[in-house]
Amino acid sequence: MKYTWTLAALALGAISTAQMAPTYVPDELYVKFERYSNGRELSSSMKQFLLGKVKGSVKSELPQIGWTRVKLQQGESVEAAVNALKRERLVRNAEPVFTRQYDYVPFDPLFNQQKWLVPINVTGGWDLFKGSDTTIIAILDSGCDLDHPDLVNKFVPGEDLIDLDGDPDDQQGHGTGSAGMAAADTDNGIGVSAPGFNALIMPIRVGDTFITASIEGILYATDNGADIISMSYGGGFMNQAEQDAVNYAYGNGVILGASAGNSNLKDVLFYPAGLNNVVSVGASDDFDNRAGFSNYGDWVQIAAPGVNTLTTEIGGGYGPFGGTSAACPGAMGVTALIHGFAPAGTTNTQIINWLKEGTEDIGDWIKEGRVDAGNSLALIPKFEERNYPIVGLNVLLGSMESGSPTDISDLDSAAITMATAQQTTLRSPGTFFSATFDVSADQNEIQEVQITLNAFATGSRVTQMLYGFDQIEQRWRFLRAFPASTTSASTDQIAKISNAQRYIAVDGTMTLGMRAIQPSAYNSSGFRWIVDRVGIGAKLQVP
Repeated sequence: MKYTWTLAALALGAISTAQMAPTYVPDELYVKFERYSNGRELSSSMKQFLLGKVKGSVKSELPQIGWTRVKLQQGESVEAAVNALKRERLVRNAEPVFTRQYDYVPFDPLFNQQKWLVPINVTGGWDLFKGSDTTIIAILDSGCDLDHPDLVNKFVPGEDLIDLDGDPDDQQGHGTGSAGMAAADTDNGIGVSAPGFNALIMPIRVGDTFITASIEGILYATDNGADIISMSYGGGFMNQAEQDAVNYAYGNGVILGASAGNSNLKDVLFYPAGLNNVVSVGASDDFDNRAGFSNYGDWVQIAAPGVNTLTTEIGGGYGPFGGTSAACPGAMGVTALIHGFAPAGTTNTQIINWLKEGTEDIGDWIKEGRVDAGNSLALIPKFEERNYPIVGLNVLLGSMESGSPTDISDLDSAAITMATAQQTTLRSPGTFFSATFDVSADQNEIQEVQITLNAFATGSRVTQMLYGFDQIEQRWRFLRAFPASTTSASTDQIAKISNAQRYIAVDGTMTLGMRAIQPSAYNSSGFRWIVDRVGIGAKLQVP
């Protein structure tokens, strides 16, 4: 495909003298349509009517961000089409499909070992954690060598967004190097290591010499389960559609990193690294100096080694890889360690904060510092699970026919049996009892309480409810309801309390209420509720 150079300042905005003119796909553009006044989307026929004015047609829809990729007839001017569509009342925005280039600097091989792993302290990180095979790093690049012996066992399904044939095999080499920097197979007895250790790779081909499917790649990775997106490419002009795609990914919990560029420029933003919600990565050398080619300034957030970094090569071998193209996936490999080590439910924002807070200061050419796996992992709180004993049981409604507190706290077949009482106020027979647990030893460390209830009822349509006694408001607070089984083969019902401290009394106890009710029309004479087990466990932060 031929790529066009332009200096059309009226259409694209003034160009910094420190930047090259933009390149863009010569016969395509992105369009964002307005909606009708009643809020409905434009019909397909109306979209085509508007595009017909510039001899364009819909190539693909990007519903996640509300943009449309448009194909122009051969010979039609992108600048003219952009300007014409922007004048249309039902068009919100139109812009070229700016291309990106790989941020790769070739180097002659000087080392036969991965010296770049030393400054980022991966061994210190691996002492704490060796990565998780549930963490997926999407490599948006030229694809990956799918048969490389040091990568072949690390892939999850990806996509070729250029040929759309489902085969993101690398014919250029850049993507294979990027993948190896992030998560080459480690401790497998062959080849090289990588920070991500056990993390997996999603190969996504978004271009070869030029990147033309960055936006589609971000959307694909997000919609197909990627946790981290690594983008070792950039360009000097912003796409709003690309920012929208980034926002969509970030809003879905994805962490995005991009290389800052290799033009030795200060305070000149390259994209997508310069977009909001993207971690921008500059390149350092093995001695924590700024790599002479790396862009720098406060907009560059973190750094990682990018000089003579030994990694995987296309064709099954190994060789030097360099530039901010190498630094970005290396940093995302460290991010994968943090992601896997973090407690369930940790946000992408918190993971990024730990990544940044763990960096080492190597100069004011970057905002935060050079990544350090050991430092960042040490910041993550450690948790352990703990269970608590019942120290008291009180019947509030109904009657207890058999059993004791010990019977329902042990993990055996013992049980208590509660008979219903007639509740005239609620017009249904029911039962209500409370169990008190001793959590005094850990009350200041408890992060989350998990309640487990295993019970069944002899009647139909019985609803079980869990309550916690709020020590601040001095009242019962409803937590969760679920139907009761009518057989003894009942399953555990789980409820979680994230703000557990409000339920802990001054004497270090926590009181739960358990209730079972049945509509009176089903069995006015009552029913029996057999509670096999009830308990609380907590997730504790430990030193």
